[in-house]
Parts: sequence; structure tokens; C-alpha cells
Amino acid sequence: MATHVEIFLRPIEAASVPSVVGEVAELVGTPLLREPKYQDEAYVGRREDVAVELFVNHGYEIYDDMPFATHPYMLRFRTLDRDVEDARSSMQRTYDALKATGKFSLFSTYDLQYVIDEDIEDPAAGTRS
Repeated sequence: MATHVEIFLRPIEAASVPSVVGEVAELVGTPLLREPKYQDEAYVGRREDVAVELFVNHGYEIYDDMPFATHPYMLRFRTLDRDVEDARSSMQRTYDALKATGKFSLFSTYDLQYVIDEDIEDPAAGTRS
């Protein structure tokens, strides 16, 4: 079974799906193309040996205090050679780039099991937690 690392993100200000896909693709460093084989709206690309998949409205709910439901985009990284460190390295570079834009509330997970990093914008409080 493959292991994944993910970034869940939400634009802080309203943004269209195409603009989010375009910005994420630029920061990942590979085009993300619409993939109709997925049931959900998904965009896929490949960076070296890492498959990158961006899911829109992924359908995960809040679980163990991870706010999946409030972050509608899931960016998943998985290596084709099952080297988790390669996937995590790609994820971390992208996470840092997304964070640097200041445009997204985001957090990253390992196999949807635990949080690696979090920079969550609380829309009710107007601050990061």
C-alpha cells in the first residue's frame, strides 16, 4: 500500500478553482491537468518521481481535530517508487511556497493520520492559530 503526504488548503480570499489550480501548479513546478478518471474533480501532474494530485472539494470531514472540511483543496504527494522521504520533501517545498504567498490557510498531514505542519487562518477570529 502506498503512503501519502497531503496539504489541505483554503484560499483566504475568494478565488476561482482555475486560479487556485494555476497558482498551485506554478508552486509545485509542474502543470496540473484535469483528470476525468477520478470521481471527484481532480488535477494531476508529475514532478520527477512524485505524483501530484489536487482534489477540489475532497469530501473529508473534521477528524481528530483536523479541519479537513474547512479546507476544500487536498494536494496529495505520492512517490512512484514508494520513497516516502521524496514525497515528504516535495510536499514540504510546496507547503513552504504556499505559506510564503500569504494567500492560503493550510495544514499538512501524513497519510491523513497526523498533522505535520499547520498555518490555519481562523475566519471567525481573523487570525492564524
